[in-house]
Amino acid sequence: MADENPTTVIVNMHGLLGEQEVIQMEFKAELLVEQEQFVFDNVAYEIVRIINEDVEYPVVYVVILDIPSQT
Repeated sequence: MADENPTTVIVNMHGLLGEQEVIQMEFKAELLVEQEQFVFDNVAYEIVRIINEDVEYPVVYVVILDIPSQT
């Protein structure tokens, strides 16, 4: 039987909409790949850089791809 709970890792996320500081959050390990796209709080992002060396938690930089209008 496959593991139904995806593995998550704690990351330091930079670039989330409305956040000026780094946000520490859990993130699905299988999505932790540069150029991977994901949606968080109804905003589409793309991972542009991941730093894993010499850090306690991976540092992830993202850019906003799309903000769907909510009408």
